[in-house]
Amino acid sequence: MALAASNSNNNNTANPKNNMFGSEISSQHSSEIINFYKNKTIFITGATGFLGKVLIEKLLRSCYNLNKIYVLVRSKKGASPNQRLDEIFNCKLFETVSQYCPEFRSKVEAIQGDLVEPNMGISDEDEKILINSVNIVFHSAATVRFDEPLKVAVDMNIIGTKKVVDLSKKIKNLEALIHVSTAYANCDRQHISETVYNPPVQPDRIIEAVDWIEEDLVQLLTPKVIQERPNTYTYTKAIAESLIVQECKDQLPCAIIRPSIVGASWREPFPGWIDNFNGPTALFAAIGKGILRTMMGNFNSTADIIPVDIPVNLMIVAGWYTGAKKTKDINVYNCTTGQINRLTWGMLERCSFDSLMKNPLENIFLVPNPRFTSYRLVKFLRHLVEEAMPSYVMDLYLRLIHKKPFLVRVQGRIKKAVNTLEFFTSTQWEFTNDNIYMLIEEMNEVDNKIFNIDVRDLHWKSYIEQYCLGTKKYLLKEDMTRMNHCRKQLFNLVRLRKIMFSLIAVFVVKMILFRSVSFKQLCYFLFRMALEFANKFTKLLSRI
Repeated sequence: MALAASNSNNNNTANPKNNMFGSEISSQHSSEIINFYKNKTIFITGATGFLGKVLIEKLLRSCYNLNKIYVLVRSKKGASPNQRLDEIFNCKLFETVSQYCPEFRSKVEAIQGDLVEPNMGISDEDEKILINSVNIVFHSAATVRFDEPLKVAVDMNIIGTKKVVDLSKKIKNLEALIHVSTAYANCDRQHISETVYNPPVQPDRIIEAVDWIEEDLVQLLTPKVIQERPNTYTYTKAIAESLIVQECKDQLPCAIIRPSIVGASWREPFPGWIDNFNGPTALFAAIGKGILRTMMGNFNSTADIIPVDIPVNLMIVAGWYTGAKKTKDINVYNCTTGQINRLTWGMLERCSFDSLMKNPLENIFLVPNPRFTSYRLVKFLRHLVEEAMPSYVMDLYLRLIHKKPFLVRVQGRIKKAVNTLEFFTSTQWEFTNDNIYMLIEEMNEVDNKIFNIDVRDLHWKSYIEQYCLGTKKYLLKEDMTRMNHCRKQLFNLVRLRKIMFSLIAVFVVKMILFRSVSFKQLCYFLFRMALEFANKFTKLLSRI
């Protein structure tokens, strides 16, 4: 694969100045993608989500000469759309942009709206602005909860997509509509190509069904409706892809992005940034605290994690390719790592353990010791002995000292989250990436550096270490200056564990083995034989 990516020696570093204004780029070359986005107006849904935030940051930092970014934002908990945007822009993610372009906020404008409302809740005035000015639409809004009720998932992931498509059809100068799906939309298949498969049910039928059937009945029928798929998320995402093809083919310039398990940033805007507990992030936090010890998983199966900066770059590149190349087909891009740079759940287990022992979290409950197993009995026994029992004991202790117990409750939440992930940790898929390779070949050297979508240079051990550090720093908000204190705490726990294991071993030998008369006689016999051998050997040496 001829991939023009950054040198592997710089895996976990990124020079914001290079990406921001191209100061290091040779004057003999130019970025086709940056030139494409020059003076363009962009509309983004899902801007307050993890992927959406990183997309906005990347556009502002690398495509700095764009015209305007409109983002669909709803009011939430008394905060207006503009207030919510201000909260986002004040976070660590936008520090680099604010250093080089303090006025970047003027390029982003909130559009009051909600995907589940009629016409997305957009006012007539705002709709006119979008219709007359927008060139590129990025649709990343979705409910990503695996246990979402079917009706809610249909409203957000299917009907919401239909509303975005309807708006896109009205836009006068639309050059590209980029729809974000998931690599697991077709998880009922083992081999997944870059094509849209026939849906489990036609979009209009499922929309009509959830509209007139009572919600309680929909909940009751959900397992029969989704059949072999593990949750409503993957089910509705598959139908949404079919809707895109039905509504956009030969009508709109469109592409579909399928990221796998989106994880912390690899290089951009800095390594390890994460702001949610989805996917492996929750596992790292729970493992690091010592409250998650085991879960079902195939040690040798692919852990298809993709750093968030890769799908974000791919969205921007796909927007350029769809708009600049005037493609007629709806290209699908499997944004995955398994067939390019493979990580297994076994590797993840080992790397996360090494990282969390090197850079421990604060207030550890037990020494980190993650284990995947393919046997439910092993999982049950480990959960009982290493998770449930210690939690009940600790909660009892907290009650005795008149403090609020919490560990049993936390264990219940973790168990629920783990159960939703075990389908993905126990199953193997193969994804084709032909369209990814095609895009890399289409980009020039400069664009391959600025908008890197090549994961061959991704060093998993270093990435997971940065991921765990990011979880500690950006998500758990722990003080990094207290790292030595955390290491001392972990050292004391390791020493305490060794003492406890030694005491248990002595107790077992004393209470079980030495209570057996026959075992005692055997031990005494061996002891006498050893003494006799020692005496004879001593006499032999004295004669010599």
